[in-house]
Amino acid sequence: MKKTIELLIIFTITAILAYFINNTYHLSKQYEATYIQYSKTKTLNNNVEKKIGTLLNTFVSLLTNTKQLNITQETVNYEDELKQIKVKIQTNSIYILSLLLISFLLYFIISKKIVISFLYIQSMIFLIYGLISPIFLMYVTQNFGSDIIILQFESNSILSSIEKLFNQNNYFVGGVILIFSIIFPILKTIISFMALFFKNINILSKLASLSSSLSKVSMTDIFVLSIFLVYLSPKSDGIIKTELQVGFLFFFVYVIISLFTALVNKKN
Repeated sequence: MKKTIELLIIFTITAILAYFINNTYHLSKQYEATYIQYSKTKTLNNNVEKKIGTLLNTFVSLLTNTKQLNITQETVNYEDELKQIKVKIQTNSIYILSLLLISFLLYFIISKKIVISFLYIQSMIFLIYGLISPIFLMYVTQNFGSDIIILQFESNSILSSIEKLFNQNNYFVGGVILIFSIIFPILKTIISFMALFFKNINILSKLASLSSSLSKVSMTDIFVLSIFLVYLSPKSDGIIKTELQVGFLFFFVYVIISLFTALVNKKN
């Protein structure tokens, strides 16, 4: 009965966690789509058209002695929409980190094996969404009179960036990110999870040894991620601005869980 209750508690936390992760992912895609629309209104051509339109509007109003029309009154206020979405993402992120902290604390309260097994499930969820979610937004701006124009805009997830690198024939960098950010983490998580349910000493020993080797490799995850962010930074005369997105948070949390479970397994 006690194990059933413990199982129900950690399962409920994991299910709620998965819900907030999925919801945050969709919000991040909405933020990305909105930013794309917003960037289109801040291009050089768009700004020139607005200035010409304003001049023509002023000229016509003077000739006809009519009130000047507000040509921007129907323009969507993308900035407010972006702020609202960002607040929702930040709120969800707080919920996600709180649920993760509860999961860690439960390790010291209820069955350690149950908690560790669900931590592996949680880490896989974080890893998957960390790979498909936007990891950062990048835009290059430049002053144009009193306005700011966007010269370049990009939004990348780890998967889309690997695809982009291969399409640009950057096979070495793309391959390094593919191996250390996808293949090794997935293998390590699956092997570590399987090791919890094997009672055969020989098999368990081999799995533990392999998991330990992959754990050492997983320490390079953050390093590879850093290289990845620097490598994809654009070269431009404009002002480069970047925004870390939820993909970075998800992948970083995966690394934290991975390190925690590796430390626990080492002690045991």
